[in-house]
Amino acid sequence: MLSLQTVFDLKMGGEDMAESSSPSAKSLDGGTKEQSGKSASAPRKIPGNLPYLPASGTLKKALDRLIEAARPPKFNPDFLENVLKLKGGSARNTIPILKRMGLLTSEGVPTELYAKFRTESGRGEAALQALRNGFPEIFKRSEYAHAVEDNKLRDIVMEITGLNATDPVAQAIRNTFKVVKSFIPPGFEKVSGAEEEIIDEITGGADVLGVGKAAGTGSATVSGAIARDRTIRNEIGLTYNINIVLPETSDLKVLNAIFRSIKENLM
Repeated sequence: MLSLQTVFDLKMGGEDMAESSSPSAKSLDGGTKEQSGKSASAPRKIPGNLPYLPASGTLKKALDRLIEAARPPKFNPDFLENVLKLKGGSARNTIPILKRMGLLTSEGVPTELYAKFRTESGRGEAALQALRNGFPEIFKRSEYAHAVEDNKLRDIVMEITGLNATDPVAQAIRNTFKVVKSFIPPGFEKVSGAEEEIIDEITGGADVLGVGKAAGTGSATVSGAIARDRTIRNEIGLTYNINIVLPETSDLKVLNAIFRSIKENLM
């Protein structure tokens, strides 16, 4: 039996994204393709259209190294081999994954999300957006899928794909997801656009938390301000109480948005 790494080609939605160089190969969704003239067996149909690589460690190396390398005009096999020093089919198969996650255009040109991922301050947000782009079905099951425990992620993948937890494809999906997740700082969460609109509507756009917003980012930049505030209070021993007047509303979305913001930014 050939190993998963050598016999599996990347598949998304039942269509080949990369071809193995061996005469006989299996697709990542389990379908066998014979190049010797024999008829190919029908590929397995896996629901969810979730992207994955059998060699998730190669994806981790590619993401680590592109942070340090200069942004190329085009992210192609030549850039992978000569700049990132990654060779072989497993390295080339990272390109479709990066396209799927929105880090590259369909032509392989690095996007603004790619540029943000390379920065220290924007990497967590970019990695989260890349996960949302690449694994929308998982985020439909859990809005905070990037923060769930491994057993919860396992159950979500099983629910979407119908595969057993020990299936090599299910494992490859989880490992690919976790590689990108590893670039998101613990406890990181970006307030969604819808929640920001609700809060802005209530406050009239006022900076009620006193921490400001980053121009052009659409997200509250609270981490540094809260950290500085806590440092100052710890140094001089001050405490204070905050009274919040809630709007008169029965809309749970409004209340959830307010309390989530309070929890993430003040507690």
